[in-house]
Amino acid sequence: MASTEGPYEPTVESLNSHPTPKWFNNDKFGIFLHWGAYSVPAWGPRGSYAEWYWYYMNSPGNETNRYHRATYGEDFSYDRFAEQWKAEKFNAADWVKLFNDAGAKYFVLTSKHHEGVALWDSKVSERDTMAMGPKRDLAKELFSAARADGKLRAGFYYSLMEWYNPLFTGQPATNPYTGQPVPYTGAPQSGDYVKDYMLPQMRELIDGYDPDILWCDGQWDRSAAQWQTAGVIADYYNKALKKGKEVAVANRCKIESGALESHELDFQTPEYSVKPDIDPVKWESSRGIAHSYGYNQNEPVEDYLSSDQLVDSFVDIVSKNGNLLLDVGPKADGTIPDVQRERLLDMGSWLKVNGEAMYGTTYWNRAEEKGGPDDLRYTVKDGVLYATALKWPGEQLTLGADVPVGPGTRITLLGSDSGPLRWQRDEQGRVVVTTPAETGQYAYSFKIETPGVSALPRFGTDLPEFVQAGETFSGKVTVTNPGSKPLRGASLDLTAPEGWTVSPASTRIGNLAGGASADVPVTVTVPAGAEPAALPMRATLRSGRLRAPYPVPVSVALPNLAQGKPATQKSTGYDAPAARAVDGDTNGDFWSGSVSHTAEPANEAWWQVDLGASASLDSVEIWNRTDCCGDRLRDYWVISSDQPIIADGLEEARTAPGVTAVHVQEQAGRPSSTKLPAGTSGRYVRIQLASGTNPLVLAEVRVRGR
Repeated sequence: MASTEGPYEPTVESLNSHPTPKWFNNDKFGIFLHWGAYSVPAWGPRGSYAEWYWYYMNSPGNETNRYHRATYGEDFSYDRFAEQWKAEKFNAADWVKLFNDAGAKYFVLTSKHHEGVALWDSKVSERDTMAMGPKRDLAKELFSAARADGKLRAGFYYSLMEWYNPLFTGQPATNPYTGQPVPYTGAPQSGDYVKDYMLPQMRELIDGYDPDILWCDGQWDRSAAQWQTAGVIADYYNKALKKGKEVAVANRCKIESGALESHELDFQTPEYSVKPDIDPVKWESSRGIAHSYGYNQNEPVEDYLSSDQLVDSFVDIVSKNGNLLLDVGPKADGTIPDVQRERLLDMGSWLKVNGEAMYGTTYWNRAEEKGGPDDLRYTVKDGVLYATALKWPGEQLTLGADVPVGPGTRITLLGSDSGPLRWQRDEQGRVVVTTPAETGQYAYSFKIETPGVSALPRFGTDLPEFVQAGETFSGKVTVTNPGSKPLRGASLDLTAPEGWTVSPASTRIGNLAGGASADVPVTVTVPAGAEPAALPMRATLRSGRLRAPYPVPVSVALPNLAQGKPATQKSTGYDAPAARAVDGDTNGDFWSGSVSHTAEPANEAWWQVDLGASASLDSVEIWNRTDCCGDRLRDYWVISSDQPIIADGLEEARTAPGVTAVHVQEQAGRPSSTKLPAGTSGRYVRIQLASGTNPLVLAEVRVRGR
């Protein structure tokens, strides 16, 4: 097995041992660039990807198919767009300046999308911008400008697959209207797609341009073994190692599962979605400022995120251990649309004031202040905690009771000259700050620092979230120093609700170097008569002036009657059976086998479990998926009955004799708990979507009762 220092071998185990670069963790904000022949028509239905123009053009009945016929005619082949693409106003230095002004620290250029037109001088193929259209090595110009500037790291997106490459599909590209073959201009006419075309092109990018990031796509189309990327990635890592350079590879470069949320290679790549909470495995969310990645002239200004929404999303992502890869879709001439430029400059203006609370930070014990009066996100840098309010809090800012403050703690507002702010604890123990006059816009970062405190610890635990009365359980509390400076003379105290016993109650940890962790074994006994309630334990870390309280959420709950019981669903899609929702795994990542899934379309889709016998039911907890599409699980019904629920239709199912039905309109969380009416009993419990054609996807369902 290769160590995390290399050298690296072309195996899953070795490549997954590569550490995420420190700079990637620290930089937080990158620019994605989708620019290709699709930038010439620059069109797609609102809410679609304009860079998929060719694919949708080849789909009879699709709106793009109709648009192409009406605008260009049936005989106008897609490759004519590649010839019309001139990039005549492209100025690489101007792009680099804009990215710097936006506060970005890296960019990822789409070197070749699924259309197969390469933006560099490829010796493997003449389907590139040297032989077609611009007649320029666009990648070289941009990379050279970035290297000359010296402030931005530069990376490549590369599509592993091509929609209509005959070497990939085994058949010629065709005219979607006549079915007649059309040229696939410039591409090799013979050879093996992977060995003779794809892998050599990847090596051209790595060897010729020395990218800091390798970001693949199209990984879904074949098994990992067929892509054979492991050797290329191992060489990439090892060459960087010899240069003393840190590089990053996205999980879509597919040495294993290749899912957007898979924990392989250096970071996960969710698309147009954000993690619901902190994920310790590094991730990067990509999205356009509107919906399309490539420029879409059909997207009106109202489809774009406002600058306020953009900043809020960025702050939320960073608080959860993510980066934002924000896409820019240049026009065919090489200019960046005004609305996109304006959003980037607004982002940069905000970061000039608040970047201290974003760059170089890491996540805290929790991302946000749930249930408080202010919408806050937290970040940490060594001994400083930052609380960023997504809206101006008014005259007072209310922080959680676990925010570490003490004698001498200073709280200031970044960008304000008001100096230290007054603070006090309220009757609930929360830290209440008197705010100055509003300064800035979009989001407001408050800096919390205590003299002599050089490191703020992060807590974690593997103790169960739900326990039963009379149960004794064991686990550990983990204390991590996420900063670069040492945490000295630390000790940990544990307290539990009255009547519980916890051992040890106090533990001396000693010194923790930057990045180091210490595990404290814990055993807890819950009294036999404990009533179901959320009664969290509490951990308090002491180090010098630091008093860091941390709630340990362990609640007494009624038994889960559903785990391991027979489950069914209206249909099954993607080999994801109903049983996955009662297997005890709440992970929520489809590709790790955690999620059940009905087939699409699935109008009024349902899932249900047979508890085996009638029981007194208290509540039903539902865990949503985490990798994408969490918004599908909203507007649903929780239905229970002593008799089998047979009907497919929602109205018939929920109104049958003896049925109890509760309507939940908001999006399901992790979990969302639905309280059933007092006196509810049932053997069968169903979750059913209210309407629409979405599939029903569940990570876990727990039915609490006796």
